[in-house]
Amino acid sequence: MKILLASSSSGSRGGGELYLLYLARALRELGHEAALWTSTHPRMDELTQLFAGIGPVHRSDYTNLYDRKLRTVSSYLDWQTPRRLARRWSEIPHDILHINKQNLEDGFELLRAAKLLPQPTACTIHLTQSAKFLGAKSHRIRDILARAVLRQYPGRYITVLDERARDLERFLGRTADITAIPNGVPTLSAARLQSERAATRRSLGVDENTPLVVAVGRMVPQKRPLLFLEIARKIAARLPETQFLWVGDGPLAPAWDAATRDWPAVRRLPWQAEVYPYLAAGDCFLHVAQYEGLPLAVLEAMAAGLPCLVTPNLKNELHFLDEANSLMISPDNDDWILALQNKSVLRLRGAAARRTIENGYSFLDMARSCLQVYQQTTPSH
Repeated sequence: MKILLASSSSGSRGGGELYLLYLARALRELGHEAALWTSTHPRMDELTQLFAGIGPVHRSDYTNLYDRKLRTVSSYLDWQTPRRLARRWSEIPHDILHINKQNLEDGFELLRAAKLLPQPTACTIHLTQSAKFLGAKSHRIRDILARAVLRQYPGRYITVLDERARDLERFLGRTADITAIPNGVPTLSAARLQSERAATRRSLGVDENTPLVVAVGRMVPQKRPLLFLEIARKIAARLPETQFLWVGDGPLAPAWDAATRDWPAVRRLPWQAEVYPYLAAGDCFLHVAQYEGLPLAVLEAMAAGLPCLVTPNLKNELHFLDEANSLMISPDNDDWILALQNKSVLRLRGAAARRTIENGYSFLDMARSCLQVYQQTTPSH
């Protein structure tokens, strides 16, 4: 089967875009062909360079929602781009078109273009929370326009969690063709992880006995990197030998760098195309995002054998996190901090985290489930 993966092109470093890399790699391992279409915007260069080792890459001029002056309104009123995209996609051999959207309101033009093609289509939406839920400006009109476009889409929707599927159905206000397929990530061998751990700790100047807490993500308000620092201060007050590492860039990086300039135990590295070495070097993964779909960073950390330390809002959203494979930050006591100094507890929970990934969140599992959706999806006409 030939699958054309079409990105809404919001950025090459978000988990929603890395999803395309993992899905394409797994589809290829299963004997299928995946091609990528994305915009010509420079922010997509990194993704296209990485994808080029997997399959063909096609690029066209396309303005993402967040590059438009009037955003949702101007995207909704654009009827020329869908026709142009449909003509471009019709030139690319494919059996099914799989659109990848970050949220409810991006990629209107992609959904409309899909209606003009004879091939069947599916669409993954990573964040299904409404603009109202997220407290966005002008949320009323944004949600009205998004609902109108989403209701007209002829294909099947894919969400990354059952809860996200329920969100989408509530948002649409009617029964819809939605399949929940959890994100999946590759797993490295134990020997590879141990080798990466030793090498990366040497490069960071962190000895084996020093606890290292790691985070990976864009430095944007949603990921709350400054809250990470607040929690790091609480941990350091009880466990002063602990080191902290954040891997990622973004608009909040200057504020982070200013806050940590005289705090040598905390460091930040720019975005890395390969994060597994830094995850392997860690002892715990700290994730404090305000909201998520199904964060690949958390799954990657668990695949690397790290227990995840999360805020209560995420523990309630991500049902696969439990007392066996994670820790929850509590405002009422410091038991979670004390657990961080118990290496045997961390090892046991890390091993359970890795088993969780192996038993349901591998990228091959994700690809097999997507293939079932492809086979069940009817043409758009």
